[in-house]
Amino acid sequence: MKEIIQGRRLGSSERVEFEYDENSTNIARKSGASCESNLTTHAVRIYPDVPVVIAPARARVGGVVDGEKIILFTDSLGRHQQTNLFHELWHHAEKCAISAGDLETVYKEVSDGDDWSCDYLNEPRERAARAFEHYASARASGLQLTPARRGTAQHVFERLYEGTEHAAHLKRRRREKWEPVMSWVRPLAAMAAAMAGVFGIPHFLF
Repeated sequence: MKEIIQGRRLGSSERVEFEYDENSTNIARKSGASCESNLTTHAVRIYPDVPVVIAPARARVGGVVDGEKIILFTDSLGRHQQTNLFHELWHHAEKCAISAGDLETVYKEVSDGDDWSCDYLNEPRERAARAFEHYASARASGLQLTPARRGTAQHVFERLYEGTEHAAHLKRRRREKWEPVMSWVRPLAAMAAAMAGVFGIPHFLF
């Protein structure tokens, strides 16, 4: 169905009128099931132990995180929800996995981005989330990006997108969990090794 649309030229107040026919545009409609499979693949690779909940659409918000789950507000799944998912995955990892040093690196690098004349959009956390969603979307589109240098925001994004950041986070958590036990096991092991040296006792008995 054709309709006449009134618009405005970007960067000016000039009014533009044009005819638009939705049936003649090149719009590809992908099935919801296929889109859900796509989103699930990314969510499981990047952060497999955080549930992603699909909820009815809300005005002015595409998604939120609460530290335990990610919520995407949408009435239908499509490619736009992919960027929302990447955006919220960054916010979740920001709270739960990425080190303070890496966050400082990312925040510093994105601080010179576009000024949106909006305190919320200019917050370091929001700048970083948008930067990651763009990076991840490019990777998901098949672009072969040059491997990132250490100490850059792209290196942090790369680790998160590929799932290695989550694996490293789990390793740190396991180490922290066992640290209280190892704090008294290590001295005992050292004492046992010393005794073995003095008395000639095979160290493997300890």
